[in-house]
Amino acid sequence: MSLEDAREEIDKANKRIAGNVRDRMDAVLKVMNYKSREDMQIRDEEREEEVKQDFEEMFENKKMPPERGRELAEVLIETAVDIQEDLMEEE
Repeated sequence: MSLEDAREEIDKANKRIAGNVRDRMDAVLKVMNYKSREDMQIRDEEREEEVKQDFEEMFENKKMPPERGRELAEVLIETAVDIQEDLMEEE
């Protein structure tokens, strides 16, 4: 495999990742709508910790550094919170 081929694989994976993040954010919006109807807070620290631990385990199971899984979960959570806060401000 050439360097160019490997980079093409990376580019394709990046597109899948971006699509998966968008899918995750779409699901977040469904959660936001539920929380809004039920007058619940955006943040749920217990759930956030659960997601972080899940990512640590998934990364460890895939032979990647678990702390990086936790960091990725934190980025995803903060992105979701930012989106929710922005949408709530618009209302």
